[in-house]
Amino acid sequence: MLRIGHNQNTNMLPMFYFLSQGNPDLDWVIGQPTTHNKLLAEGKIDLAPISAFSYGEHWRDYAILPDLSVSTKGRVGSILLFTKYPLKELDGRKVALTSHSATSVNLVKVILKEFYHCMPEYVIMDAGLPEMMAEADAGLLIADQAIQASLSKPEAQIIDLGEEWFRQTGCPMTFSVWAYPKYLIHEKGEEIRNIHELLISGRNKALNHMDEIVNTCVQMLGATSDFWVDYFNQFSYTLDSELQRGLSRYFEYCVKYGQLEEQPEILIWPEDLGLRE
Repeated sequence: MLRIGHNQNTNMLPMFYFLSQGNPDLDWVIGQPTTHNKLLAEGKIDLAPISAFSYGEHWRDYAILPDLSVSTKGRVGSILLFTKYPLKELDGRKVALTSHSATSVNLVKVILKEFYHCMPEYVIMDAGLPEMMAEADAGLLIADQAIQASLSKPEAQIIDLGEEWFRQTGCPMTFSVWAYPKYLIHEKGEEIRNIHELLISGRNKALNHMDEIVNTCVQMLGATSDFWVDYFNQFSYTLDSELQRGLSRYFEYCVKYGQLEEQPEILIWPEDLGLRE
């Protein structure tokens, strides 16, 4: 049996909506990205859609499933920095960061340092936007929490980090990848192949039935069908060569600013693209 991380945020619905929760060979573990990052690193789950940054931290021990990610080429709509000041004026000010993300937390640090020469005071807060903005000059939220905050029409400038990253670099941004420990290639290789096929099949079915996904999102968080259609149009759930190059660019900046110790290699299996076992 494989223990698999299950993320219930709306941006992950196309990955999970059509998967059977009753499969006796799979044990689903619900959590936020940072929860799955921790559980995978501790060996308490076997496979999960973890933060791309967490893969970068553990790339020598992990492999990535091919053709699966959560990525955008530009606007993402749910990785949002709410700020009282223009980005160039955040130097020395307090910026609250969500506790649910690793990729986005490090992305905002890269953007502010590399492109705006800012060094804010960062604080991690497990809170909503009102609490963040009461304590800080800007607040970073992700996923459904970010969407709900933006729909509330807060009195703040809203910076979409996917859009800002693309504007500054011309690169797409990969926020999450499906990763697992490399030793499972030898111990449970057939199971890894089978779950990969299941995930690809579920994703493809969802992308061909987005009306069901959209209706579910309307029931979950409100907003209109048009809002959700536009939202999902921004996403790619693949991991093609362009997305891999964008991810490598992100890792380069993380290494430059000491957020990662070394440049990670993107090791993919079962495609066997350069994976050193």
